[in-house]
Amino acid sequence: LLAGGQGTRLGFDGPKGMYPDIGLPSKSTLFELVAARILKLMQLATDATHERDAGNNKVVIPWYIMTSPMNDAVTKEYFAKNDYFGLDAANVKFFAQGVLPCLDKDGKIILETAMSCAMAPDGNGGIYT
Repeated sequence: LLAGGQGTRLGFDGPKGMYPDIGLPSKSTLFELVAARILKLMQLATDATHERDAGNNKVVIPWYIMTSPMNDAVTKEYFAKNDYFGLDAANVKFFAQGVLPCLDKDGKIILETAMSCAMAPDGNGGIYT
């Protein structure tokens, strides 16, 4: 799941996946909805394979969540606070996307301070490098 985006355009100071009301009656966040789908898929897959393995194995679907350096900690805290929405914490893996220097339209590095360049997340294309 690509979860590095901030909810700034929504008027929310946090990751979009934590936005408190996306207009559903349940008031569930996107993270909650995806977790519920994974839980349901695991149950369906376990039920479908139950007879073949004599009911000894539970199907596990790991969830990989790409965060950004700006929201990695708050996202992890949110999942821990919500007990990983019923998923086993060992099967929920977080990784932060990389960052690159910011450039102006002429290709010059933008400074954040006099001694450091401004950095920005490299976007979801960064997972392919």
